Amino acid sequence: MEGDKTEVEVLLQQIGLSPQEAKIYVTLLRLESVSVRKVAEVAGINRGTTYDAIKKLVTHGLVGVRKSGQREYFSAESPEKIYDILREKRKDLWRSQQLSQKIVPALLAQNARPQGRPIVRYFEGDEGVVTILRDVLQTSAKLQQPEYYVYSSRPLRQYIYRKFPQFTRRRIDEGIQVRVIAIGEGGDPADNSERKWLPEPLETHISSYTIIYGHKMALISISKDYTPYGVVIEDAGTASMQRLLFDQLWHKL
Repeated sequence: MEGDKTEVEVLLQQIGLSPQEAKIYVTLLRLESVSVRKVAEVAGINRGTTYDAIKKLVTHGLVGVRKSGQREYFSAESPEKIYDILREKRKDLWRSQQLSQKIVPALLAQNARPQGRPIVRYFEGDEGVVTILRDVLQTSAKLQQPEYYVYSSRPLRQYIYRKFPQFTRRRIDEGIQVRVIAIGEGGDPADNSERKWLPEPLETHISSYTIIYGHKMALISISKDYTPYGVVIEDAGTASMQRLLFDQLWHKL
């Protein structure tokens, strides 16, 4: 049952509820019409936070209110309400998509760079790495041949996907191929991927991860305090040269 509860809470958070709101809704599903104090007690959350969360759940239509004198009692509405929330979110997403089709081209025009000059962007921390990985998926999916190349070093692998564990599944679902030259042993096999290895140097510490995708190249590394950071270079010439060198090395391994 505990595993089921965790799964339900994950779903509720995915549709926009906070962890506290999700936990309180799951708690109310197990209770009849009860006071805030009782909900807070069972959920193990302080009363003020519980009351604020319940008010938001009422707004979402997931919790009903019954008044008796000066007291309010709360109960969970049917979980089928989740379908209503998802339908509304789909409508909102569709409207946002329609709006973005008008706005994004105008923003791109405003952001036009001087012809021939590369764009260099710096990203820091786990969230910065996630931003780079999302860009890899978005850019690669639009290519005529959806694929990208990677130089992978063993010390970096544990940092790359720890905040984006569903990356490989997303890549496979979108039909994106990857070729990896791994420096040092390791690396999990996956669909739509090919991997070759280089021996890890004994005297040189290599801790870098390079991704070549579309007309971009991402360089990811870690600082001395183990904070990941990355640089993305957007330049067709640079990416083409790196892709050529990768191909040459790939065929010799």
